[in-house]
Amino acid sequence: MAAIRVLLIEDDPAYVRLIEGMLASSPVGFHVTVANRLTAALSELYRSRFNLILTDLNLPDIRGVDTIVAVRSAESALPIIVLTGLEDADLEEEVLSRGAQLCLRKSAVDTKTLLDAMHQAVRISRQRLPPSKGRQVDRLLTELEGNIIAVKNAVALLDNKQRDSQEQDAVHTIRSHIGKMQDKISSYRRLDR
Repeated sequence: MAAIRVLLIEDDPAYVRLIEGMLASSPVGFHVTVANRLTAALSELYRSRFNLILTDLNLPDIRGVDTIVAVRSAESALPIIVLTGLEDADLEEEVLSRGAQLCLRKSAVDTKTLLDAMHQAVRISRQRLPPSKGRQVDRLLTELEGNIIAVKNAVALLDNKQRDSQEQDAVHTIRSHIGKMQDKISSYRRLDR
């Protein structure tokens, strides 16, 4: 099973070690990437794929709710858990309204709390996936199906010509890949219903 990839945005090295230790002691496999600034976090988001983001609100290059706004603008779908030292119900409410799934006080986090929160954040994130995402995927799949038909028509034109064995193999390979793409699209559409 592949490790769950976590981006930890935190500038306190002691707290980073604490979180890494909690995740390392879990029976679930985690791969943690640490960014100690927003700019480093954004670079990591553009460079790598993650399953979840854990972030502090106050970093050397950004503070407060702006952190969530910036992270969310770079990554619209990943679950975000805010780890904060502040006890402020209004701030927590604002953080959630700006796109984080959960907000935890750093002092209250232990391994079980963190793992439960991560599971809950993923579940909340899936429930909040905007319907427009589904429509975008449908449009992309429909466009892809149109492109596949165009390629099939081009291959059919090649069928009317004499070819050597290499060209015949190439046409066979194209047909095979087209069939696989159509099968995958059909499977996705069935699962999505």
